[in-house]
Amino acid sequence: MSTPAVQRRKDAREKAAAIERAATDLVLEHGYEAVKVDMICERAGVSQRTFFNHFRTKDAALLGSEYPTLDAAAAQEFIASKGPLLAGAALLIRVDPGDLSLEPAYLARRIRAIGSSATLMALQMERITSLDDELRAVIELRLAAQYPDESESDRSAQAALITQLVAGLMRYVGLSWAEEAAAGAVPTIDPESISALLSRALAKLA
Repeated sequence: MSTPAVQRRKDAREKAAAIERAATDLVLEHGYEAVKVDMICERAGVSQRTFFNHFRTKDAALLGSEYPTLDAAAAQEFIASKGPLLAGAALLIRVDPGDLSLEPAYLARRIRAIGSSATLMALQMERITSLDDELRAVIELRLAAQYPDESESDRSAQAALITQLVAGLMRYVGLSWAEEAAAGAVPTIDPESISALLSRALAKLA
């Protein structure tokens, strides 16, 4: 038998999910700029007070309340690894998909909604680049472990460059997700395919 506290948490999750669904559907129907918080509330069947209890803005309802983070355990493995560096660094970034991650088809709609708006895409990239300093430090530790004979200043410069390349890779992945979702496919992350594509592309740049 559920306790009142458990039931309240369940109700809160359900209301948050309803708001996310409403925001996503409305953006796909009307476009990002046309959608207002009162429209989302009406579609979700909640009050504006309830909306703001869960999300600060309509952007948060579309992108998720939690900002991207680095996976601490994966970062430790990455530092000790000798696998692909650029793709491995990109995979350290965790982007909160919200409760919709439990519904792949709807997650595809959410990605399509985000991809339909240059504003939302830019906001998502801003969230990811907020991790630049933390990611750069992790990459520098990896370089120090793997290339101890290189100078500290050179490793630092390389880490800064790789961090910017990760941002570009994340943008490519986000745009690819949006294209897949627009075509009706469920977006997926395939690290091996990304690594293989990177290897082919980088070989042509050397």
